[in-house]
Amino acid sequence: MFKITKIMKTKKIIITVISIVFSLSLLSCNKTNETIETTPEQQSDQKDEKAASDAVTVAKEETTTQFIFADVFNQVDKAVKETNGDLNGGSKSNKSGYPNFSITPFDLTSWPKTVTIDFGSQNYLCEDGIQRRGKIIVETSDWYANEDCITTISFDNYFVNNYKVEGLKTITNNGRNNAGNINYTVEVEDAIITSPDGYQNYWSSTRNHEWTAGESTVLNPYDDEYDVTGYANGTNSEGTEYTITIVEKLNYLVGCEHTRSGIIDIDIEGLPTITVDFGDGDCDPDATVTVFGVAYPFVAGGIL
Repeated sequence: MFKITKIMKTKKIIITVISIVFSLSLLSCNKTNETIETTPEQQSDQKDEKAASDAVTVAKEETTTQFIFADVFNQVDKAVKETNGDLNGGSKSNKSGYPNFSITPFDLTSWPKTVTIDFGSQNYLCEDGIQRRGKIIVETSDWYANEDCITTISFDNYFVNNYKVEGLKTITNNGRNNAGNINYTVEVEDAIITSPDGYQNYWSSTRNHEWTAGESTVLNPYDDEYDVTGYANGTNSEGTEYTITIVEKLNYLVGCEHTRSGIIDIDIEGLPTITVDFGDGDCDPDATVTVFGVAYPFVAGGIL
């Protein structure tokens, strides 16, 4: 009898998760003065339903935040490489429109330098199909490709598809690893992602970005490829705290707006580990989230 009850309870949880992930049903209620009594089993099921909801919300918001800060890395990576040859010129306008770059001081020998990536005050539809506005402020201590170069990134009213981005990002060039690839320690502190609806996700992370391809094609930053390892922690819009561990390295291509492959584990107190699988290397938003041992497809990032 205990076994049957346990199986039935598990089925209830799985059905609940399916309804959350795919939004197949909406739960509504009417105010009433009548007191409704619930059994201990019903109370337990309600806790499991809340846990499932928290799990899926965290997975969606985490992948959105992860996407945004990977995109920030890509924008800075492209801008710094493109402006390295223009450090004696002061500013650079993008022929196709925004972003515009400014560099101070205007010489080849003075450090640190500040590079401002300006997308304008109104949403600008970039070549990758993403709308951006505001400024990314980059301060770099040396040439970007030099070992021990430290690059700090902050934001001035910066938005990606109407998601506001706040926080401090620091990139440290560690030089070449045993594989001969340049790698960077990338730290994000006190990040806040505010959705167009006003919901906020708080996030911090420490990761390693290994530059695995594209170093030889100096004039084409879009073919640069990175493998990412590390961890993160945050608090989602519903106040649920979580930690993230990359269990299989995440792969990013500067010319692709999606996480192409890799697996992360999401841990929430009182829940089994949630797993997000980003696929096998294709440039698409398709991912799979596994909750309570059941895998469901979903769209990672959620802002495109």
